[in-house]
Formats: sequence, C-alpha cells, structure tokens
Amino acid sequence: MDYHKTGIPGGSNYKVVTREYLFNKMQQQELHTFDEKVDYLANYLLTSDNFNEEQLKVLKHKISHFKSDLKKKWLKANRILDKFITANATWLQGTFEIPIVPLPQKRAGRPSKPFDELSDRNKRKKTSDLRSTVSQGVLVHAAKTSLETSGHRHASRLLSEVMKSPKRAEKYKQAYSKCLQASDTQLSPFKALSMFVEADLSRKQYEIVRNSNKKYYPCYSLIQKEKIKCYPPKSSITVTETAAEVNLQDLLNHTVTRLLTYLKENLSNLTEEQLGSLELIYKWGCDGSQQSQFKQKMQNEDSTDSNIFQSCLVPLQLKCGNKIVWQNPTPSSPRYCRPIRIRFAKETADLTNEEIEYISSKIDLLENRQFINDDGLSANVKHTYFDINNGRC
Repeated sequence: MDYHKTGIPGGSNYKVVTREYLFNKMQQQELHTFDEKVDYLANYLLTSDNFNEEQLKVLKHKISHFKSDLKKKWLKANRILDKFITANATWLQGTFEIPIVPLPQKRAGRPSKPFDELSDRNKRKKTSDLRSTVSQGVLVHAAKTSLETSGHRHASRLLSEVMKSPKRAEKYKQAYSKCLQASDTQLSPFKALSMFVEADLSRKQYEIVRNSNKKYYPCYSLIQKEKIKCYPPKSSITVTETAAEVNLQDLLNHTVTRLLTYLKENLSNLTEEQLGSLELIYKWGCDGSQQSQFKQKMQNEDSTDSNIFQSCLVPLQLKCGNKIVWQNPTPSSPRYCRPIRIRFAKETADLTNEEIEYISSKIDLLENRQFINDDGLSANVKHTYFDINNGRC
C-alpha cells in the first residue's frame, strides 16, 4: 500500500496516514454514491495487506469509527464537498493508524517477479495448487469481489454475465468480434441517410460528426445520391405554374420498391407463397390551407398562391395474411406523407368532391405488379386504400 504520510508512528507496529489522504483516495473512485465510496475505502484498507486476525480486528474497529465520523460530518455539510472540506479542515489533518505487516525475510537467489510480469507458463505453474484445491465457483466469486473492491465494477458485472451459462461467453465473444469488424467498415450511404434524417441533421452538423471518424461515415455527396433514390422518377412528375402532380401508379411502385429494399432481411424469412400474397394498406385524403401571398405575379391574373389544396397518401401496413411484415410507427407524421397532387386553390366542398372523384378514378386504373429488390427477391404486392375523407375503402 502506498501511504500519503508515514511520518508520525502511532507505535512500532503502526503506520500513520492523514484522514485527508483517505478521503481523497475515496473521492478518486468513479462510484455513484457516497456510501459506495466509503465501502470501497473500507475494503481497500482491509484487503491491501496480509493482516493477521488480531490486526484485522483492530483495523475494523478503527474503520468503523472513521466511517461513522465521516458520514456525520458529510451529512452536516449537506453533502457539499467544498463546505465539507472548509468545515473539517482540522479534522482531515488528523491521523489514522494502520497496522504494519512484517516484511518477509529476504532469501538468497534471484528475486521473484510480480505475477503480472510472469509468462503464461509460469502463471499456470504458480496457480496450479490454487486451481487444484479450490473450486471454480469460489475462484470466480473471488475474482468478482476483487474486481468490485478495486473499482472495476463493469468488469465484475461482465464476469457475472458470462458465467451464467456455458454458451453465454461464446455469444459475448461473437458479439465483440462483430463489433470490431463493424468498426472497421464504413457505414453504408443508406444507413447514413437514415441517421441523417432521424437526427434531423443539417449538412454542417453532419460534416462535424463525420470529422470525428471519416473512415466510418461516408461523404455528404454519397448521402445526396442516396436521397435522390427516395424520390419518384422525374418522368412521373408534372409541374405547372399552379399545380404539381405525380403519377399515382409510379408513386405506389416507388413506395413498394423502397419498402422492399428497407425490409430485405424480414422478407428473406418469408416463403414464396407468402411473398406472392403481400398486401400494402394505405390511407389517403385531401385538405386545404392558407399561406401568405407572394408578390410574384402569375401568367394567369386570376390565379393566386394564397391557398393550397393537396391530396396525399400514407402507407400504413405491409402484411401477409394475418402476419404484419411492416407497421408505420407514426401514421400521422408528415415524414410518411406522400403527396399526390398539390394545387394553388381554395378549399371548398365542390373542390373536395372533385378531388375525391379524381383520385378515385386514378385508383380504379391501378395495377398490381411483381417487384424485385436489390437481392433479387421477388414479391407480388396488392394495394388496399382507405379514404379518410369518406371513411371508405
């Protein structure tokens, strides 16, 4: 044991340290509560040297008094470190006596090395008697307790976990190996885009994150390319001065394609029969809103951009019979809203009825088709729609 102060012996069989040294030793430990730190200090003093029974009895008595005084003073200071040190400066300079363990007599020959510096062969040789006379359970418990008292709480808990069953250690090893392999490979643009969207990052924020590990995070240009894949094909989009519309068949085909790409691991567990009978359920509707009118003039003087009327759909669920393959986690979130048509027009009852008839006619012309994802997995998807304006399928 290394002592902060050994100047004034309390007797020929004792060494002396200051209470301040013991308090600082306790505070240096990364433990959550004050009681845990006090218990650590007690275990540290009792296990640091090979005390005999009489010395242990004396030391335990001293530690008990020290713990009692320390807790009273700590509570009196309202658990505030600066207040505690100021109010108890004199008490902290007081001394604490620790029994001296007689040093073994030196023997002739080569000095023995510390256990940590021995080779694996010599370590096995030195612990052979211990392993042959003490059961595995006792050795594991002793190792856990030693790690706990020395401040290695995570290592102690990990040892407890891996010893719960014979296969647990193998699973931990495999998980750790996968973690090491994953850290060496770059995050795919698809997963990086997912992180980018989920965290609602700006380009500058992403660049700051990427600078921490450029080998792991792909450059922003790859994320931009991946984002383009999320849009329907340009050929399916029609834009005029007062309206923008995407072909409904192309929009649904694109939605299914993206879902099959995202769910490729789940789909690999389905049979061919199940893949041939997938059903994607949507809800769709239309609504209007007002906005500030811009000063930019339109070619048609009667047109205005002060009102917007929009029809859109939201995918709700992909299922196979009674088995749900994918469920929309936030069906009311704009994140999953897919616009069909947007117009500069004021919402009226006639306009709403007109839009419902228009979208319904588009739905009647839709065709189910076969889809193939990036892994070559083929699936047939049926589309089912729910009109939220009229409450009908």
